[in-house]
This record gives sequence, C-alpha cells and structure tokens, in this order.
Amino acid sequence: MRNIIFMELLGFPNEAINVDEVKKVQDNLKMVLKHWGFGEICSSMYAVLALSNESLTAKELSDRIGYAYTTTINALNHSMGLGHIKKMRQGGRYVYHIDTDLADIVKEKLDQFLDILEKTENSIQQLDKNLKRKLKTSLKTVDDAIKFLRNIRKVRAKS
Repeated sequence: MRNIIFMELLGFPNEAINVDEVKKVQDNLKMVLKHWGFGEICSSMYAVLALSNESLTAKELSDRIGYAYTTTINALNHSMGLGHIKKMRQGGRYVYHIDTDLADIVKEKLDQFLDILEKTENSIQQLDKNLKRKLKTSLKTVDDAIKFLRNIRKVRAKS
C-alpha cells in the first residue's frame, strides 16, 4: 500500500515502477542539489518536481515533500526568484514546474565559485611583495583552481 501511495504522490498512479529505485533517485538528486548550495526544502522541491510527470500545485508539492504549506510557498517564491522554478496558471489553479535543468544550476554555481576565486587571486596580487611571497603556495592553489574551472567551462561550451 505504501508503494502505491508513494507512486501516486509522484504522479505515476498506474505505473509499475520500483518505488525504492525512484526514491533512491529522488534522494540522490536532493543530495546533489544540497551539495551545490540548495537548502533542505528547495532541494526536496526540485527533486520531486524533476521526477513528477506533471506540474504540481503548492499543496501537492507540500504534501509530497512533507513540509508545511506556508513553508513550501516561501521556498517556492525563493526558487522562482532564482529562476529555478516557474509558476503558471493551469485549469484555474497555479502549478509549478522546473524552469532550469541541473546542468544550468551547476554552471551557475561554478561561475559563482570562479568569480570568488578570481577576486581572491586579485586580492593576493594587491598585497605587498613580502606578504605575497608568504602566500605563494596559496596563490598557486587558487590559480590552479581557476585554471581547472576555466577548463570545465571550455568543455561545457564545446558540447
């Protein structure tokens, strides 16, 4: 019975799907998003919406992630502000769906991280010669990370 209810909550009421496998995918996606800076509720919402075969109302999403309706609304507003989730009117009610894919989110986070590293490198370069010499190893580490992230950008641009 639990499996049937869970599949109905995901939007697959008549499908013969291994619930444990779907739940594992949802949990893994949630873990990836948390790694990239999403909070608990936002990662839960994104994972549920990613695995749903239809757009969901705030109430449906709230029920599926196990958070209070008002908490879900606040998180939806935050995610819409970031451009990750979109709200639209459907059948006289508002529904929500994912508006960016995971690759775009990762790219955005990598770009933010690259920007921080470049600012760090610039601030080290502004130091006097003696202090810069003491931070030589740190500067090399930052520079290597910048080169690595720029290479990832090039690979992404080619694909």
